[in-house]
Amino acid sequence: MANISRRTVIKGAALVPALPAMAAPADLEQRAMAMDPPVFLLESAVPPHFSGDGLAIGDQVAVCGKHSLRWDHTERAVITVRAPLRWAPDPYRLGDDQAWQGLVDAFCVWIHNETLVDDVVRFEFGRGSKTDVWFEFHLNYSGWRTAWVRYAYDMHGRPRPDMDTLRIVAPRRTGRLHLDQLMLNVPLRPDAPCRDHQLPLIAPEGDEYDNQHWQALYLFDRLLAARKPGVKPPTPEESEALRALVTRYHDEYLVAQVKPNVAALTAQTDALMGRPVHAYQSQIYPVEIAAELKAFVDPVTLRACTDLMKTIAQGHQASPADRPALAALYLKIVDHLREQGWTRGSCQGTIHHLGYDVRGYYDSVYLMRDALRAAGRFEQVRADLDWLTGLGRIFRGWKHRMAHGSIMDLFNTTFRGMLAAVLLRDTEAEQVAYLKALRDWLDAALLPTDGIQDGIKVDGTAFHHVGFFPDYVRDGFTGLAPLVYVMSGGAFAVSPEAYGRLKQALLMQRVYAGRTQWPISISGRNPSGATALSIVPFQWLAPIDDEIGGAFLRLMPASPTPQQKELAARLAAKGVTAEPSPTGNWALNYAALTVHRRGDWQVTVRGHNRYLWSTEIYVGANWYGRYNTYGQIQVVHRGTNLDSGYAQPGYDWNRRPGATTIHTSLDALKGDLTGAIEEMLLTESRFGGSCAIDGRNGMFAMDLREHPKYEGTHRARKSVFLFDDRIVALGTGIGNADGANETETTLFQTTRTGRVVVDGTDVPFPYERLDLQPRWLLDDKNIGYYLAQGQRVGLTRSTQSSRNNATEAPTTGDFSTAWIRHGAAPRAASYEYAMVVDTTAERMAAFAADVPYAVLRADDAAHVVADRATGVTGYAIFERVRLAGRVLEIDTPSLLMTRQEGDDLVLAVADPDLRLYGGIDHDQYERGRYVGHYSPWSRPRLTSPSHPHLLKVTLAGRWRRAEGRCETRVTGGRTVVVFETVHGIPVQVRLSPEA
Repeated sequence: MANISRRTVIKGAALVPALPAMAAPADLEQRAMAMDPPVFLLESAVPPHFSGDGLAIGDQVAVCGKHSLRWDHTERAVITVRAPLRWAPDPYRLGDDQAWQGLVDAFCVWIHNETLVDDVVRFEFGRGSKTDVWFEFHLNYSGWRTAWVRYAYDMHGRPRPDMDTLRIVAPRRTGRLHLDQLMLNVPLRPDAPCRDHQLPLIAPEGDEYDNQHWQALYLFDRLLAARKPGVKPPTPEESEALRALVTRYHDEYLVAQVKPNVAALTAQTDALMGRPVHAYQSQIYPVEIAAELKAFVDPVTLRACTDLMKTIAQGHQASPADRPALAALYLKIVDHLREQGWTRGSCQGTIHHLGYDVRGYYDSVYLMRDALRAAGRFEQVRADLDWLTGLGRIFRGWKHRMAHGSIMDLFNTTFRGMLAAVLLRDTEAEQVAYLKALRDWLDAALLPTDGIQDGIKVDGTAFHHVGFFPDYVRDGFTGLAPLVYVMSGGAFAVSPEAYGRLKQALLMQRVYAGRTQWPISISGRNPSGATALSIVPFQWLAPIDDEIGGAFLRLMPASPTPQQKELAARLAAKGVTAEPSPTGNWALNYAALTVHRRGDWQVTVRGHNRYLWSTEIYVGANWYGRYNTYGQIQVVHRGTNLDSGYAQPGYDWNRRPGATTIHTSLDALKGDLTGAIEEMLLTESRFGGSCAIDGRNGMFAMDLREHPKYEGTHRARKSVFLFDDRIVALGTGIGNADGANETETTLFQTTRTGRVVVDGTDVPFPYERLDLQPRWLLDDKNIGYYLAQGQRVGLTRSTQSSRNNATEAPTTGDFSTAWIRHGAAPRAASYEYAMVVDTTAERMAAFAADVPYAVLRADDAAHVVADRATGVTGYAIFERVRLAGRVLEIDTPSLLMTRQEGDDLVLAVADPDLRLYGGIDHDQYERGRYVGHYSPWSRPRLTSPSHPHLLKVTLAGRWRRAEGRCETRVTGGRTVVVFETVHGIPVQVRLSPEA
């Protein structure tokens, strides 16, 4: 909708960064050439390592500096480069676990071809005159292209460590080529190179990796050429729907009311010319000279170019008087991009994260279609768009292993380009046919996915990087929702089922967000505390969905934009009102998460298990995130995470509220990424998840077992029971073999803003006591803590020192922190405490004097808690166990909640084991011991469905089913209630006594 999308008036803002200062070319060139193996920048002279006829340094074209190696070659002429190649073997294997790939040796070079030809340049590597490995680079293009070729995996033959010669063999014709930035051997992520028209045989595993959505462009291109949808004359209804869709797409999604500054846009366009265009092309630079080399190369980013293209296109649409000048600028950028290799058939070495860098291009082409036709560029650019969007993916199907890999990235960045490419087909009949195919693809993409593969799950959570990661889900919905709106209301609308799943997942975001921000435990590798949902998808879908409209009205910022105000007025005219804040309890076991809300406050508890990674650590992201899902309890009751007590500066990453951890130094806590790209550890424990009863109260439990990469002996059985504003937390079986560091369960760690009270006495700042035995505490955010007797508590109020999670820079902050001490190398330690949300010292004193809950059992087999006010009893069953009372036996580790309702009994049960596979994952064990070699990427059950399980609860008395899905079997004075559980979703029933 034109009146509510995010737009600004163009005032000539600098989209293209200023040119950085260049390094001294001669010095940098000499140092690069002196490296072992050498790097050839080919700027000032033909290196002495090179021999061959027709070689000279020329200034006609360049991608590294201002010069390149000009080769005026004869038929099959040869350049010989003599230098040690220093190839060394590595442990990578094709298709290996993505998280543990390490680096591999690769050859890299830029090649400029003036005239496309059906021929190749051959690169041979060996010892003297003997060739050990070789590859061919196709010359079916003009302009610049890049070769990134892995020695051991993409070349013919077998590499050897003593290779010392490269031969470059010219095609079977006389001609001219330019070579630039030739790197004999650089360490490279093995999943970086992508096959394309120049190198169609390299990196075949890229078609199946998580990044196949960008890396498989060659495959998608072949599918687009080979498979066509059935084209037939459109029906009147289809023609009408197409016209409505195009109107929405053009008028409400693409155009903007802007006033272009032609002089400023001209200056920005001119600043691009003569500079290479890079996205991730600099990742091959040797670390020793990377910063200098990037300054010397002086690239402009692909995103700066394509953002500028969108800006120009919107100005071209808005200002008819400026159209000739703006069309010329746009075509100038198009020609530059195509010369630089951003065109059909080229992957530029790597095409990683392409969608993020090309969104502006996608959104601009439709607006500029007439100008492109007038200039004779339309067919070329449409082909480029087909390639860059991977349009042929709509014909691939969904049976391959990574069919849903990074689908949120596609929603966010690429679907817009796919729609543009479809709408640029020549005839209405073709547009209709391709739109149907695109709609069918989107319908399938939005349906729940099995296993831990990416996509929307049946419980409303959604995955990215084979785990629950809301940041990417938010971005995916932000990119997709406008186009779902554009396609709505006609023949090309997504199916009701697909839309229903999108809506469910979108509305679930406003449940597991606090006001708008994610709890820290679900923030993935971004623990800043500031990441949050976006109102944009709510804003786009509100006009076609009143329930989403109500959510939009509640989520509107305090200072709404004019567009948001206008939409709010339209919704009000329809009678749509702001929804109340979500209230209830949600068990989300595809995230091992419980969400407990009362109005504007929220409590979340998060764990992990053998299917769901415990945290994601990257280089430069979440370095100290190991304990993020060790049963972390977070209360957000004052608006933002910061208001509620969380702040990164000074935060002790060992002490996550509710988590049971070993308190180590930050050096020891830091993720170890030796030989890895990322850390996404899986435990051997099946048990970790939640249950809800009546949609109002709930519980969480997990069998915590730390990964053996760190302290594999660390164990704890943890449970949390959530009754209205009271939270009861139990832990048993706490133990490990770490005798050097203390094991702790953290009560709270909050930024210092108010008073802390212990048993009625205010605690000053600063303060430190490590052997308290309080009955109750009140933190400085008015959360109360009742502690069962006999527990040793540490309490500090101090200026803490820590490190930034991403940069590792030192940080400090004032915090109040309390924890239960279990000692070093504990054996069978335990804890019991309760929390009260938004309370007072007076109420906590009354709570301690008359505890409103009872712990009926707390051992390694079961935790059972009864709450007096709600009448709910929760059972965390870690092992098949016999019990006393109403519930006699539960045959499966599970979570059960019961409530008496008159003579009836209400039961809710959840099996948090997703049951994606039975038995053990043998790859993860050695000699019967769990070693956890692999991350979720490589697990063979990635796409396995959750298998149903029959769970049996034996009750005292004779009962029959009154409501819900279960089977009852009465024997004597007992009743066995049989539940079929799947997906970790709670099953609730009501039983009545037999007459």
